[in-house]
Amino acid sequence: MKILFIARTCPFPANDGEKIRVYNVIKNLAHHDITLVCRSMTPEDEKGITELKKYCKNVYAAYIPSPKTLFEKIKWVVPFVFSKYPIGLSTVFFKEIQEIIQNACDKEDFDIIQIEHSSLTIYLDYLSLAKLPPTLLTMHNVDYVRNERVIDNLPFGFEKIFQQLNQKKFKKWEIESLQRYDHIIAMSDIDKQIMLNDIPGLQVSIVPNGVDIEELSVDSTDRLEVGKYNIIFVASMDSEANHDGAMYFIDAIFPLVKKSCADAVLYMVGRSPKKELLAKSNNKDIIVTGMVDSVYEYYKMAAIAIVPLRSGGGTRLKIFEAMAAGVPSVSTTIGAEGINVISGEDIILADDPKSFAAGVVELLTDKIKYSEIVKKARLKVEQEYDWRIIARKHDSVYQSLH
Repeated sequence: MKILFIARTCPFPANDGEKIRVYNVIKNLAHHDITLVCRSMTPEDEKGITELKKYCKNVYAAYIPSPKTLFEKIKWVVPFVFSKYPIGLSTVFFKEIQEIIQNACDKEDFDIIQIEHSSLTIYLDYLSLAKLPPTLLTMHNVDYVRNERVIDNLPFGFEKIFQQLNQKKFKKWEIESLQRYDHIIAMSDIDKQIMLNDIPGLQVSIVPNGVDIEELSVDSTDRLEVGKYNIIFVASMDSEANHDGAMYFIDAIFPLVKKSCADAVLYMVGRSPKKELLAKSNNKDIIVTGMVDSVYEYYKMAAIAIVPLRSGGGTRLKIFEAMAAGVPSVSTTIGAEGINVISGEDIILADDPKSFAAGVVELLTDKIKYSEIVKKARLKVEQEYDWRIIARKHDSVYQSLH
């Protein structure tokens, strides 16, 4: 089939959750003729286009870096202030990409148009075609739900009031957008049910996130040797949900862990940490790394992984990565939302500081429990979450639309 694949950003290097999914879906569906349209933001993205051409018939990327000055940001936002669109769409809608999409459709008759985020629905408004092919939307998150969770955790003030007002417009727009598609891909049954509750009759299939189990292998080294009590949180730290989770763990949970495990060392691994988080780094027992070349190197030296999220949506690839790498996870319920895991068997779930810290300490001190969770978690991803399995589910959605 001929697929027009529209993504928010260049999916290689695959250095955040959305990019990891998009890259691996494309890679494992390369038997189709895929034309990828995306935004390139950095020189690294430009280099990544070469990798993507291994799997795509065509790759069209518009180089649009992030605004560097306040004036540039205002210039982007102003057209959306009094428009029918939420202000947040100012960061994804660009005339250059609109023209690329139109030209691609003028040159070729696509069997399916696949859009990789609800915000990109705006491009359908500007697409001129005699007949629109079947459209497919991937909902990496139900954003109107994720936004509400983030707003709930904001302190009362101007930002919270502004976000609440903007959220009303965004939620209405996103719900209306979903109804324009022939089919929706959800990350989990939870996300599917949220959408069906608001839009009965919506055509939704569950195609969860996954992991490359060949790239991540279980390390047989005893991770619980004295002095090896390394705890990692792998996340894009520029996400408000991830930043909140990082600060929550450092302030409310880590001190409780240290009372029982004085040798515990915390690594916050991920791009663009905010100043507030960087200020917590002491290069002794709290280390904030920023962007790293490979998160896999940190999984190799980690004893356990944490996902202390209090907001957010979708499913977290960071949990799948840890499960595949033989690193047991402690997560909040929201952090593991939508993943087929059982607390105490292949993960530990805890939703308050005391129980979360207790879960961390249990794994750091109980070798038998530790080993049991590692084995069951690895088996779970092998059987359910390998990208090749995910790609087959995705392909079945294509077949249903063709």
